Amino acid sequence: MQLKHILYSFIAGFVGIFAFAPFSIKILIFLSYGYLVHVIINQSKHQFAQVFSWGLGHWGFGMSWIIVSVYYYGETSILLSSLIHVLLTIILTLVFTCPLLLLILLKKYINQESNSLKILFVASFFMISEISREYLLNGVPWLIPGNIYLDTIGQNIYPYLGASFASYVIYLLTAALVISGRNNKIPIANLVIVLFTLIPQNNDTVSEGDILVSIIQPSSDPFLKYKDNYYLDIESNLLSLIKNTSEDTDLIVIPEAELPYPINDMRFSKFIDRTNSANKILLGAWFFNDAKLFNTIYNPENKNIYKKQHLVPFGEYIPFFSSLRGLISFFDLPMSNVAFGPNDQKNIIVLDNVNVATPICFDVAFPETIRKMNKSSLLMINISNDTWFGSSIGPYHHLSITRVRAIENNRWIIRATNNGFSAIIDNKGTIVEILDQNVSNVLESKVKLVENASIFNKFGYMFNYFFSFIIILLFIARALWKKLKN
Repeated sequence: MQLKHILYSFIAGFVGIFAFAPFSIKILIFLSYGYLVHVIINQSKHQFAQVFSWGLGHWGFGMSWIIVSVYYYGETSILLSSLIHVLLTIILTLVFTCPLLLLILLKKYINQESNSLKILFVASFFMISEISREYLLNGVPWLIPGNIYLDTIGQNIYPYLGASFASYVIYLLTAALVISGRNNKIPIANLVIVLFTLIPQNNDTVSEGDILVSIIQPSSDPFLKYKDNYYLDIESNLLSLIKNTSEDTDLIVIPEAELPYPINDMRFSKFIDRTNSANKILLGAWFFNDAKLFNTIYNPENKNIYKKQHLVPFGEYIPFFSSLRGLISFFDLPMSNVAFGPNDQKNIIVLDNVNVATPICFDVAFPETIRKMNKSSLLMINISNDTWFGSSIGPYHHLSITRVRAIENNRWIIRATNNGFSAIIDNKGTIVEILDQNVSNVLESKVKLVENASIFNKFGYMFNYFFSFIIILLFIARALWKKLKN
């Protein structure tokens, strides 16, 4: 085996990360996935090693924020946190990248077809592989290729068929570039289409809104949060920021689990009383129920509550939990054993009659969850604790995913984070207002309530996957028919 091919694959996987925020060198997604398609379709030796290497480069760097979380918040050695990161990268590669090698089993039949059929089949296979990211391992829909079309004319796909179909377009174009160029021909037409989909697009935002919102970004020290009596500093900071909100503000949003104690704690009700704004506040908070700890968003006025459905691995729940307890101090903290919220929850009501979807942090990465939440909503409120990401690329990528969800569902989003980026995002994905990282401040802006649902919100992404399944089934049926005929 020539090690240089393994290295090339690793570099190709790594390069793909630069297509996402904050770098947004979008053309690189085609080069990265193009090399992966090339390895699977054109090469005949050591394909597993090369595909595995591509996955290590892609997932290893794309999920590198895990190392930050475990190292800083687990108070452990860089060696142990690196080992956990490597373990997770290997698992993600084996589950989400290596199954693409199944294409090799059908390569004999793929090569017998016209280029058009080859391209459709390869793209459909990649599309089905992408489905698994939302369901396997409790779901890791991170680094979805279709998200890179944000801020280009390609984002016009989102409100109709979602980011998943945008991924399908990328797979189609990538497969076309590789397959059409197999005979040393430069596929000029395909290159033109690729570049056309990447033309920048800027959207004008609506200047007036329906309600005035105040986002509290406290930027408390996450390393002191659960230390004795530091809750007094957190309360004091929050009360000071709440006091600085406009008198005519309609809604005050406090980010994910800023207070270190749960709703059930006596200190919680006392804190709410001290705000003198209980009828305006919506906040993230811990909640104990039936001996389980939930990460929630809570309306103190009407007691409406939403429990987070999708938890962050090695952040809120620990794979192989019993084996890791005691290994790192972080794994012994209560918030490393959070319970999953049910998937049939009602939306929260604010301001007496405004129905809002309230995804918490990692929830926003799951398009189908967000779509269902917004079937009846007028607005989306996303709270998040991005301190877990540290100074990594995580916060930038997380913000871009949130913007994609706004476009997909035709909803404005109020995004409140503990230390940035807090933002107001309109239904075109445009950032109307934003607070930078590590700034303690209040962000105020008017937001618009939107009743009209997008086509994607009404019907979801099932067309994308149904179409892909049909293409694959027809291709396999055609291959079997040819085999029987011969």
